[in-house]
Amino acid sequence: MGSVELFLLCIAAVFLIGVVGELVFARTGVPDVVWLIVVGVLMGPVFGLVERKLLMDIAPFFGALTLVIVLFDGGVRLRLGELVSAAPRSLLLAVSGFVVAIVAIAAVSMAFAKLGVLPKASWTWTHGLILGAIVGGASSVVIMPALDLAGLDERLSNLLKLESALTDVLCVVGAVTLIELAVGGAFDKGAVLSTLGASFGIGLLYGVLGGLMWIVLHRLWGGSKHEYPITLSGLLILYVITSKAGGSAALAILTTAIVIGNAGAVTRLLKMRDAVTLELDVERFHGVVSFMIKSFFFCFIGLMLNPPWSLIGVGAVLGLTLLAVRWPTAQLALRGAGFSAGERGLVAVCMPRGMAAGVLAILPAQAGVPGMQELPVVVFSCVVVTILAFAVGMPLMTHRIDAANPAEDTDSEGDDSDAGEGSLGSLRLTATERPSDSDAQEHPTVPLT
Repeated sequence: MGSVELFLLCIAAVFLIGVVGELVFARTGVPDVVWLIVVGVLMGPVFGLVERKLLMDIAPFFGALTLVIVLFDGGVRLRLGELVSAAPRSLLLAVSGFVVAIVAIAAVSMAFAKLGVLPKASWTWTHGLILGAIVGGASSVVIMPALDLAGLDERLSNLLKLESALTDVLCVVGAVTLIELAVGGAFDKGAVLSTLGASFGIGLLYGVLGGLMWIVLHRLWGGSKHEYPITLSGLLILYVITSKAGGSAALAILTTAIVIGNAGAVTRLLKMRDAVTLELDVERFHGVVSFMIKSFFFCFIGLMLNPPWSLIGVGAVLGLTLLAVRWPTAQLALRGAGFSAGERGLVAVCMPRGMAAGVLAILPAQAGVPGMQELPVVVFSCVVVTILAFAVGMPLMTHRIDAANPAEDTDSEGDDSDAGEGSLGSLRLTATERPSDSDAQEHPTVPLT
């Protein structure tokens, strides 16, 4: 079989597994990303169909595109009312979880260095802190699509979505700052705090301006068949401008998406003459693009798992460490928030690492930090373990929540029966069923329907 035919078959397999994975998730609660990672492992380490060097070269580009697509897809679903109420608790959960994760990962990595599994001569606490910052935050790329399909309570869903977006920012800023320290920069606590504040502030400002600009200019292309390409182009330009200005591109994209998703409410708030909303066809097409990008990304994670096996083992232990420290951190951060035991348990297992960790894992070696050439193997195996923990824990905790709320289950089953038989029917979206901007209910977009 020729290389072109093999390539096309691999692409077809990725898409089909993605579709089947979503169907399985709708029925069992097991996230679809697990099956995509398995396909990646088979295509890479097992059968050697894709070269690892090629993957390392394209990782930064593919990672940035994935971030833009998935954050926009998740952001347009967030409603301002629930977002404002979730922000303080999300920030507390994000910061406390990130700090605890960094310290725990650094300590465990130093133990592995003393055992000689990691390079003993060159591995320092700075190296450990870099590794901790890279894997210190939950992945919005994993969490947002899974929460959209799960149909959880709005308050809980928004808490987790916002936390994952915030920790993406913390990971990028923290890892880059520590890498600069490792290659010869002087550590300045004030500089670190000012960098972090500037990153958040610039990202938020540019995101709001980008969303408002989309609303103002929407009348030029509203209803056009080119509305989605124009919107996507604007998001990519916003990513570049924000990054060049020293801001968080991830936060800017998320903020713009929230403004666009709440365009009707924003236009009423600003007393603009014409109300603006995101066209349903644009949302559907973006759902298809998001599905394709997400499918490729999780196959990419599986493709990156390669020997040495000792480093894969290190990554697995680090993943279990993250799960161990996440549980008490989540319980403490959610005290007094009014969440049930099942909901707090779900927050504890919603800690999968993903795209941000994968892209950041490549930076230390590129920057010339000694002893971190094989870091991607450690990070990607850690990512896989956290995703597996999420895949096992999410359905268990969701069932626990459902068991504690049997009345709500009965109501939801009645709604599902109206939507149609099977999992796709329960997730279907039609133009006549679309909620208004003032409605807090999310409207899921299902690819390939």
